Amino acid sequence: MVLKVKWIDFQNKIEEYKVNGEALIDKYKSSRTEENLESLKEEKQRWESDVIDYVKTSFEPEHTNFRYEFKAQRGYNTGFKLGIDQRIKNIIQALKDEINGLHYYLKMLFISDAIIRAEEINLEERKKLDTEGRLDLILNKLYDLYDDRLYHSIKWILEGNGVKLNNHGEDWDYAKMLENRNFIDTITTKDTGARLTLEGKYAIEQSRKAQVTDYTKISSSDEELKELIKKVLSEIEKLGYGQQIIFDEFDELREDIPNLDKKSFGQLLKAKLYDLVTQKAFDKVLASEIFKEFTGQILPF
Repeated sequence: MVLKVKWIDFQNKIEEYKVNGEALIDKYKSSRTEENLESLKEEKQRWESDVIDYVKTSFEPEHTNFRYEFKAQRGYNTGFKLGIDQRIKNIIQALKDEINGLHYYLKMLFISDAIIRAEEINLEERKKLDTEGRLDLILNKLYDLYDDRLYHSIKWILEGNGVKLNNHGEDWDYAKMLENRNFIDTITTKDTGARLTLEGKYAIEQSRKAQVTDYTKISSSDEELKELIKKVLSEIEKLGYGQQIIFDEFDELREDIPNLDKKSFGQLLKAKLYDLVTQKAFDKVLASEIFKEFTGQILPF
């Protein structure tokens, strides 16, 4: 399965659906009548259908299973007849769960190279990764997900990055190898889930520091760089990041362009993105996407 629309467009659309879902919650959170209940159910169903149809048709082949993954929360059944206010609360809670699910879905798609950036990686090389290569891939993707401190499916990480599992339970085997090195904690539910330990985080940070960033793909044209900055700022605004500090930093970068070679520009861009993430102007995911616009590489953190 491969995303057939631009990632930034897909991301923007899902964020829009999340906002629409939050608006429904605000609209009905104080409701207490049967009429309100029926209206909420109808509007929630329309919202769900819109989300499901958009996601399903954004992939090749169509993501037909998304309906079942997305609508996992189907309300509550205690065996007792519930009052109107409690039934409304239950529907709103299910809606909140679905909105949170969309947020998590975006996060997991972002680390899935074979789904959203298949043209940028060598899928044949990924398929041929040896055991150590697969373990490194798992650790690096868990590092990108480190901040939420959740457990993430190793099966999703591998398959979403072009690595096919050869047998049932193989994800558990990889997890145990990494757990024995004290790099991850694990949990087993439907799939084997994992999250980095501090020791694992440190190991990836040291590994990434040793990597040399390639700045050769940065444009040599001052005008092209200025236009790209303009485009990036426009996309940032669409995502709802409008802090003045962001525009100030990129204005400084734009003004410095005539005095910078490719490497100096790339290093300055990297420093500014690190600063903006530290100041919580935007998150690591967006910073990495911006860095990739200019360099063709994901920004390492």
